Parts: sequence; structure tokens; C-alpha cells
Amino acid sequence: MQAIQGNLPVADAAYRSPAAATAQSTPMAQWEKGSVPLLYQTDPAWSNIRYAENHFGESGCGPTCMAMVYIALTGATDKDPAAMAELATKGGYAGPDGTAWLFMTEGAASLGLAATEVGADEQSIRRELVKGRPIIASMGPGDFTTTGHFIVITDIDKNSNLVIHDPNSPERSAKAWSFDTVIGQCRALWSYSLI
Repeated sequence: MQAIQGNLPVADAAYRSPAAATAQSTPMAQWEKGSVPLLYQTDPAWSNIRYAENHFGESGCGPTCMAMVYIALTGATDKDPAAMAELATKGGYAGPDGTAWLFMTEGAASLGLAATEVGADEQSIRRELVKGRPIIASMGPGDFTTTGHFIVITDIDKNSNLVIHDPNSPERSAKAWSFDTVIGQCRALWSYSLI
């Protein structure tokens, strides 16, 4: 069942990857501007903190995706997924069912990031990625989730497939995804740049 917070859906529940429990995020020493780190909500560094009335490892995909985008655009290391969870909670964007979509726009603005809604079509997604703007996608039921989940679309590979960072799955992050598969399952898309 999809919950609504602030008149917009929230999303965080995802299929639990078998390797998710042991997933290792990109080390902070390797975080740099221009490169989207691969961060997992199940990383032991933050997976057991409380977030959205649950453990972060269960409900923290939204803040984890925002951390990936923030690091890639700023190169800053001051906002890991736990810090993003605190920001979402203080801003009222965390609810019983996860992270409200408003965090992807209003929360981003508080970080100095401009969020732009992206059409759910190949041309719109390509245009944003070619400009170096990572995209956070809210996914509906399908390959990524049974209810709702956030992922980051980072690039297009040499075979014209999407490169994604799924904060709940090393396996799904390692796989190339067709535009049709991702577009067919997404509910909303936002691209990001610096304000």
C-alpha cells in the first residue's frame, strides 16, 4: 500500500538483496566531486540507526540516494546517509512508510541542490545524464521493490543501457538496465545540479 505524506507519495521499501547485509559502500576517502559513490542503506556504519520508524537498513533508501547525489555534485564529505536521514527527519520528510517525495525537492534545496522533474522518457533522461546531472528515481513495484524504492541513475553505458546505484542491492547496482525496464517501473524522476 502506498502511503501519502505532504500530498506526495513516500517510498523506501525494496527487495532485500542477499548481499545487501554485507554490502560495502564506497569508502569516504574515495568520495569526490564528479563521481557518484555507491552507498548502501545496509552499510553497518549506519544501517542500525532509527529512521522513519524503522531501522535505516530497511527504510533509508531516500537519504542514501540523496547522499550519493550530494557527494557527486559537491565533493563534500559532511553528509553521509546517516546525516541525510537526520536532515530528512528534522525537515518532516520521514514518515512511517519511508521518505516523502518532497525531500527530493525541498530537502535538496536545503543542501544547495536544484531538483528538476524529469519526464519518464528516454530522451529526457538522456538529456539530463549527458549534462552530468544524476537522477533520483522513485520506483514502483517491479524489479526493485514490491511497494516503493529510490535509486540513482548515474550514467549511460557503451551499450546504451542505464547505470544505476541501488542503495539496497549490489547485484542490481552491478547490472545494466534498459531504458524501457526502468521507465516502465518509475513513478517520478528528479535530476540534480548545484543551485
